[in-house]
Amino acid sequence: MKITREEISDTAVKLFLDKGYNNVTIQDICNELNITKPTLYKYISNKEDLILDLYDSTIDHLVKDTYKLVDSDSHYQQLLIVFSTLIKDTKKYGYDLFSQMFIANLKENRHSFDMRDNLTKLCIIIIKKAQEQKEIHNLSNPEILYQALAHTFTGHEALWCIKKEEKCFDESFYLSMNALLEVDPAYQDLYKEYL
Repeated sequence: MKITREEISDTAVKLFLDKGYNNVTIQDICNELNITKPTLYKYISNKEDLILDLYDSTIDHLVKDTYKLVDSDSHYQQLLIVFSTLIKDTKKYGYDLFSQMFIANLKENRHSFDMRDNLTKLCIIIIKKAQEQKEIHNLSNPEILYQALAHTFTGHEALWCIKKEEKCFDESFYLSMNALLEVDPAYQDLYKEYL
């Protein structure tokens, strides 16, 4: 039987979501896929490998589906769409999987939280346009602003994992985003559409 790393990852994530990360063994994943451990280990070295790229699929999907961004009313709204997509997937995977991703990266930097070039470039362009249109009043370097937003997002996500809260961090992140970017009053309540 021919299998791909993506099939293994998808199956493992489904099991993790159903049973909890710590309750799923490598053997459970193999049984679900009808493969042997040696076959599985051709694609991954351990269970942690299966959750390290959770962001990548979201970001790839987001960057490919830019029609959502083009259809928005403002550049600031485009940023809200980007981050609401990340939040939506964070909620979908839950704090259990993201906690495990943080733990794996604390043991050894597995680069799960590195800036992704395609998303970074997209957001820098959006921030520049929002500055030009005076939708945001913080005129700092757009690259630095994006990095600050990304790190703020990660900080809110980490606290959510630590507290193991059912309620997501979306509103507190959006309020931080408004403050950091100095969003024009005309756009400050726009985030409520994404709650």
